[in-house]
Amino acid sequence: MAWSFDTQEEGGLQSTPIVVDGVLYGITPTQKVFAVDAATGKTIWKFDSGIRGTQPDRGLAFWSDVATKQDRRILVGVMNFVYALDAGSGQPIETFGDHGRIDLRAGLGREPASEQSISLTSPGVIYQDLLIVGGRNPETPPSPPGDIRAFDVRTGKLRWSFHTIPRPGEVGYETWPKDAWKTAGRPIIGPA
Repeated sequence: MAWSFDTQEEGGLQSTPIVVDGVLYGITPTQKVFAVDAATGKTIWKFDSGIRGTQPDRGLAFWSDVATKQDRRILVGVMNFVYALDAGSGQPIETFGDHGRIDLRAGLGREPASEQSISLTSPGVIYQDLLIVGGRNPETPPSPPGDIRAFDVRTGKLRWSFHTIPRPGEVGYETWPKDAWKTAGRPIIGPA
């Protein structure tokens, strides 16, 4: 064995770390994010949001500005929040969302947003300058609609949303009960 890294936490670790330019980025069982030297295992930084994660968190994503190569970010879900962290320091990027994070409960068309239950248990997908995420939603009411959304990796602003329960004027709206998008929970997508 060349080296090992102990998170110093109890609990199941269901995460796949990533390695970028010789740095291994990972997440602990309680959803603290860390960076270690991939060759030696020496800790470079650790980020603690102050929220004790209780859901599985299966990974994180990396994005960098292709043109400048200067802006490098780790994007990671901690319960219902997505954080953008500076890949070099582990500090939240202040210009992303609300001081470095966005709340996935917001913008779902359900109020109050604070009563929505959604968490990011798998890493988002990076496509160009977008972070595309789904989320883990409950199967019992009240349940958010399960929208798939794309956020700008620089600002955290919502760029687009695919409504899994169609809204008026969208394809498939007529196949649902009238105004189902206002109250129906997430649909199960995939083979029966």
